[in-house]
Amino acid sequence: MMLSVVMPVYNEQASIRNVVQEHANVLRSMAAPFDSWEIVCVDDGSRDSTPEILAELQREHPQLRVVRQPNQGIFRAFTRAYQEARGTHVYSTGSDGQWPAENLLTMLPQLQAGADLVVGVRTNRRQVYTMSRRIVSHAFNLLPRLLFSVRVEDAGSVKLGRREIFQFDLISRSVFFEAERIIRAHNSGFRVAFVPIQFLTRSGGKATGASWKNIYTSTVDLIRCWFRYRGGQH
Repeated sequence: MMLSVVMPVYNEQASIRNVVQEHANVLRSMAAPFDSWEIVCVDDGSRDSTPEILAELQREHPQLRVVRQPNQGIFRAFTRAYQEARGTHVYSTGSDGQWPAENLLTMLPQLQAGADLVVGVRTNRRQVYTMSRRIVSHAFNLLPRLLFSVRVEDAGSVKLGRREIFQFDLISRSVFFEAERIIRAHNSGFRVAFVPIQFLTRSGGKATGASWKNIYTSTVDLIRCWFRYRGGQH
């Protein structure tokens, strides 16, 4: 089996070197169940020193692949990363230094125990996020339970699972696509597990996940998904 660690990258010159090196170190230390691995970084049109740092890292780590595209936002960057992944399994994470590489080792036992998709759950939002960000997060955790009868907890967090789950043809075109992924996995009979993971404050860069644009487009996609999945179509 092969594991693809994928991450979108946008103006992360403060963190990207450490993030890639830490994940490479963890991947090299893993004895099982994967016999090979890769790291895929999708540079979403970074305008700082990120491209130069990634080029240096490629020379240091042969398993690192860098895909560069014009800035298209987090949804399309993640989608491109999933398309580029060559592994039988995918680990989806961030490049901003908030997601310690050790989370992969924390989530792996659930995969080995039979889960098809493992979702990391941040337990320290109160210490890391503002009140408004926590309210948005709570709403997008609660609404899928009410509308789809599916546990969707921390959909925007790190994920580890079978490749086919990351290849779903989803209708969402916003950051809600990760919530739709969990709903689709559940409806398709895949086993989804949730595991507490570490989450740190940013060391640099700028968070964009809870922008008003993302909230609006995610709400639109939530409604579109309700019309699609409420009848059991998937």
